[in-house]
Amino acid sequence: MGKGILAKLSSIRRAAGEKTESKPEDIIQQMLDNAQICLAEGMPERAFLTYQQIVDLVPEASAQYNLASLYAQGKGTEQNFLQAAYWFHQAGMNGNEGAKKMCVKSTMDYIHQDFLAKTSQNLYEEMIRYAKLLYPDENGREIAVKKLCVSAGNHFNKQEYAEAAKLFRAAAEFGEDGNAQNALAVLYNAGEGVEKNDLAALYWFDRAADNGIEDSRKDRDGLLQAYRTNFTSAEFVEQMDILIACCTYGSEDIPEDGRKADYWSSVKLQ
Repeated sequence: MGKGILAKLSSIRRAAGEKTESKPEDIIQQMLDNAQICLAEGMPERAFLTYQQIVDLVPEASAQYNLASLYAQGKGTEQNFLQAAYWFHQAGMNGNEGAKKMCVKSTMDYIHQDFLAKTSQNLYEEMIRYAKLLYPDENGREIAVKKLCVSAGNHFNKQEYAEAAKLFRAAAEFGEDGNAQNALAVLYNAGEGVEKNDLAALYWFDRAADNGIEDSRKDRDGLLQAYRTNFTSAEFVEQMDILIACCTYGSEDIPEDGRKADYWSSVKLQ
């Protein structure tokens, strides 16, 4: 232990009236025991403060785990799934295997808390905060996109398409992820979780193709060919004008995107 930690422990010993020869690890164990007593006697606030004091002193895995549990349950403190995920993550890095599973659960709880009230932009911004807190030395956008897509995939597999669409939109629009863009296009094309909108599908397939998703390029080209085949020239131009307007001004299904407005203008003239 560093001198700073030893000094803090010494001050705790003096405040508790303990003998100065007490070992630091014994003091930590006593604090852990006291926190458990507080929990057993219905004093979660005191337990929370004790665990917080411990983790401020040393990276003690059981204290980190228990602090995370209190955050997750909202016992002794306000419920906070982001802090729960953080402390479960810390405990997991310190060797607590159970904490790793609980970190995953808290992460999902963090994503889905007040889910209906959140926009896709809210979801992305929250996951960026998550990534910066739990993985400060890694690429925050990649972490955020990965967590959003995992959650979206879980919903998709359960046929909860509306939830999947919102999460894919977060990763597609704000995370610029090609696979999420492709998945969102598929949902628009099928009318699953969102109102069927082939122009929106065309837009998102095109965005995914720009990000190297080969299947999206084929689907974009196939859908565009279907427009050319099934519409008269005037009707095709009208549909492209609608898509151009959506890209120019933004819509519920297509974000404002001047670059793509120019692209579809060129397609219209071909």
